[in-house]
Amino acid sequence: GITMVTAVGMAMLNFFTVLSMRKLVGWKFHLMQYVTDIGGVLWGTVALVACACFTATLCTVLIYKVSPEAGSSGAPENKGWLNGSSPFPLGGYKPIHLFVRCFATILGNASGYPVGREGPTVSMGTNFAYIVTEFMAGPHVRQWVDIDVVGQAPTAALMVDEEQYAQAKRVACAVGGACGMAMIFDAPMGGILYMFEEMTAVCWPLELTFRAFVGTIVCALLSRALLNGMGTDIKAFVIYEWSPQRHPWGWNDVPFFFVLAAAMGSFSALHTVVCLKVGDLRQKAMKSLEHLQPVNKMVEAVLYAALCALTSSLVAQMGRCEPLKTGASVEFVRYNCQEGEYNPVASLLLTTSEAAVNLLFSRKNAGQIHPTNAFLSFLGYTCLNIGLTGVTVPSGNFTGTMLIGGLIGRMMGSMAERYQLTGPAVSGVYAMVGSAAMLCGFKRMSLAVVVFVATAANDFNLVPPLMLSVVVSVSCAEFLLHRGYDEEQLIRRKVAFLEPQTPNCLDKKKASELCDILPPEATLHVEATAAEVSKALKTDVSDFPVVKVGGICVGFTTRERLEAALEACAKRGQMEHSPTAGLETPGGGTLGTGRTEDAAQSMEGEFERLISDSLVSSFGILPAGAKLPIGRLVDPVPYTILEEMPAQRMYALFARGGLNTASVVSENGQFVGMLSRRGLIHHTRHLDH
Repeated sequence: GITMVTAVGMAMLNFFTVLSMRKLVGWKFHLMQYVTDIGGVLWGTVALVACACFTATLCTVLIYKVSPEAGSSGAPENKGWLNGSSPFPLGGYKPIHLFVRCFATILGNASGYPVGREGPTVSMGTNFAYIVTEFMAGPHVRQWVDIDVVGQAPTAALMVDEEQYAQAKRVACAVGGACGMAMIFDAPMGGILYMFEEMTAVCWPLELTFRAFVGTIVCALLSRALLNGMGTDIKAFVIYEWSPQRHPWGWNDVPFFFVLAAAMGSFSALHTVVCLKVGDLRQKAMKSLEHLQPVNKMVEAVLYAALCALTSSLVAQMGRCEPLKTGASVEFVRYNCQEGEYNPVASLLLTTSEAAVNLLFSRKNAGQIHPTNAFLSFLGYTCLNIGLTGVTVPSGNFTGTMLIGGLIGRMMGSMAERYQLTGPAVSGVYAMVGSAAMLCGFKRMSLAVVVFVATAANDFNLVPPLMLSVVVSVSCAEFLLHRGYDEEQLIRRKVAFLEPQTPNCLDKKKASELCDILPPEATLHVEATAAEVSKALKTDVSDFPVVKVGGICVGFTTRERLEAALEACAKRGQMEHSPTAGLETPGGGTLGTGRTEDAAQSMEGEFERLISDSLVSSFGILPAGAKLPIGRLVDPVPYTILEEMPAQRMYALFARGGLNTASVVSENGQFVGMLSRRGLIHHTRHLDH
């Protein structure tokens, strides 16, 4: 049920998003062309900048006034959540976040930022699935647990099976993310592979494969049906090129593919470093203007939209007008050219990134995009793409990175064609190979990239050269830069993420050296007083070890369970000791409005005694000396690790076995410390730096 609701909801969301985006972007460029035809290029540029500033202002105001957490793609936080390394999504997945990210993505793309909508769409998919799971699965993971507190009547507390609940949410969120990517490229298998690589194989549950299979195909079919009902087609909104060839490449092309992939892998590493440096500089600049927040970030986002529009317009004017051939693609933009002509640079910059990639991938327009025009577009777009790092707008790097690689590939293919050095591969095929090489070097993905590009080309004969380009590009990128852009973002944003492979920094380490630093009050006994539990909750610990006599750990309990138990006991205590209700007189009656003054004073004194002997907390008044049966709140039979176990073997239990907490014990079985997933991430990052 959750899978079907998620798939249907994402199809509706995609239907609304793509239509709204197409309307806004089409309105902007039609207005620019109309003003250019009437008043010239100068006024056309002014109109373009004005439109960009207007939509960018709406976008930033919506973000900062309603939900600042939605002012990014959300991809790093989403990846950490799906990795199972945090108990809840960082920033939260609330309906308001979904609403703001959806509209901000539409407005951001309409503003002309050099971005795609992949990252925000995946985050919207996980956000929507999270909300659906809370609504549909929430009642099934809650149960009442009896808590017999000494000195009180039987009490019950409502407990949640956090581990089962989180697992159900993560499975549903993965389906939602896969649906999002499947719709963007009209590639259900690509959506599944994307989420598989995003989550890593060690975090991919067996049940998820079929659920993602069902969800993506239902979502893709429904999205196609909705768009067909509006008189359009899904192919009008995705990267798609229809000109299959029996032999799209030959052996003469392979050396050029190899060189192109090596160049793009090296450039992707450089691109990552520069993007991260720009992000650091922007963060420092914004910190110096911290007293002006959030106005400084809002103004910056609007000004950068104006800069993107102005730069694209100025660079487009450097392009040379070319005659429009009969039957040429309608995607060509005329801009400052006469009727019957087109501007190749404007066709790549003054349009959406998806439309520009379609032009580059086309095998029907060989010779219509001169290498000089492709180079001008590459310089303009790449600089703007790098400069966008850190600007508060929901942005995705998937399509933008594909465009950068496609421009380089198109240049190389055009020059090789001119000197008749290539085989049957045309410049459009070179653009596909360059696009795949740049994307995999930047994102450090392989399977999903090949499937997406091959699906966009509608030609699986291109799989061998695409796979070759991925191998060469990733090898070069990893040789020059150990981590990709996404991995660096995880560390810089301090998102909890457990790497699937054991880090080298854990060599010669033992389990006892990596234990969490626990304050003494965080370790509870199977029966603990309310005061002891309250002190434990004042620490920053999220999982609490519970030990019995002899120092044997019987399991772990969570902060949520302890809070629920304290709240239930406080409510019960208030009901039993309320001074205004339920007090019986010695004769068996109940004190009411006719009580005597002496009885009222006596009762008031009794209540003051109760308060003085009780613990006052945020949950209410807890009875003095009340003992809570903490042993009933634990997950019994905890995972145990000997304190001398090598870190490499212990790490595999967390990375591949899905452990969240484990008890470290001595040879005699006594509790030595606790290992948690979050603590292990903290230690590995500290040692790595």
